Amino acid sequence: MPMPKYRLCMAFNWRDMKILALCTCIVFFCGCTDSKHQQDDILRFGCFLNSPAHQKELEALLQEFSKKEGIQVELIGLNWSDGKTKLISAFNSGTEPDVLELGSDWVAQFSEAGVLSPLTASEIQVERFPAVSLDPTKWNTAMYAVPWVLSTRIMFVNEDLRTKAGLANQAHPQTMQELLEQSSKIKAIGGEGIYGIGIVSQDLHQVYKRMLPIMWSNGGDILNASGKPTLDDSRNIEALEAYVDLVPNGIIESAKQLDKMFIQGKIGFWISGPWLLEKIPKEQPDLKFGLALVPGMKAETGLSFTGGDYLAISAQSNKRALALKLIQFLTAGEQTLRLCKLSITAGIPADTMAQKDPFFTKIQGFPIFIEQLKRSRLSAVHPKWLDIESAYELAVSQAVYGNLSPKQALSEAQQSVQALMSH
Repeated sequence: MPMPKYRLCMAFNWRDMKILALCTCIVFFCGCTDSKHQQDDILRFGCFLNSPAHQKELEALLQEFSKKEGIQVELIGLNWSDGKTKLISAFNSGTEPDVLELGSDWVAQFSEAGVLSPLTASEIQVERFPAVSLDPTKWNTAMYAVPWVLSTRIMFVNEDLRTKAGLANQAHPQTMQELLEQSSKIKAIGGEGIYGIGIVSQDLHQVYKRMLPIMWSNGGDILNASGKPTLDDSRNIEALEAYVDLVPNGIIESAKQLDKMFIQGKIGFWISGPWLLEKIPKEQPDLKFGLALVPGMKAETGLSFTGGDYLAISAQSNKRALALKLIQFLTAGEQTLRLCKLSITAGIPADTMAQKDPFFTKIQGFPIFIEQLKRSRLSAVHPKWLDIESAYELAVSQAVYGNLSPKQALSEAQQSVQALMSH
């Protein structure tokens, strides 16, 4: 039976939803087609991969699948700004797609709400994917989604600034202490608008992707293995202290602005994603930059954040078998590569065999992303993750701006998350 509507409202984060948006979302899904339960010859796919080039290639893939399986696939384009809200509204109104794309940190919310169809290990074909990518697919004792593409972040290094700071003969930083020392020397060379490191604060969904890996590298985490909050753990406090120590050497800005400033040659060290490998040659081809693995508290412990896109099936779909075939078709390495080769901003194929494709070795510096992917983790799997993330990012921001000490900030966050989980 369909889940009660109030169950979905309680299960999802409604912080940013407006009444107008809710109405628009329902019209969007109800107006684009009749109820899916009345169209047995159409398989509906809600997808966020919507750049012109990717959408064209995706439509070609869907046509190939349609011809092979004898069913029409309707592509429902979504965007990251409001797509999740639209999906929630669609589930509440019974107009959800048969197959849907989800961010890695959303799967637990949808799984816990009971709106996704459970999948077996053989249906997912778990042997095709790295173990780290399978964690978000799990909720309680079942699995609910298939990894499609993954992405991670590495450290970009301005080699001209390192040379000016007398660091040319030194290795790239492997520890937070070495990062502190080298960013300090870059800051000290002076020059208008030159900074040792880029620091993110008050940038939704971006803060934890830079700070949480430092905690991981120190043996800490936001939640323990039992799902209990551990924000005020001494290892987390030590990691946040190390991050705050970088502040005098850097500039605090949004991730988008720091990407821009690195390209302009104003930042010595900056942790970002593969999109910069495309932007730098186009916007600043003379920039001399290097790439390095993300430093850890100790040289051997460096980790980075990994996120990804996953494909799942609606629990109410009356075409589950075909939906599964579509997911297996799209997540197969050959098909995923066709999308990723158009632009590395699409991410890295989750299929491990596709990651070995020679295409990636031809992109200058890209192999380090593959290496970093092996040394990375995903955020905690929890249906209230977005609220937990919000409390955590507030704590980091309070510490970065000096409003609270790292210990005080994480203590307050610990209390907030405990209260959140008690409801």
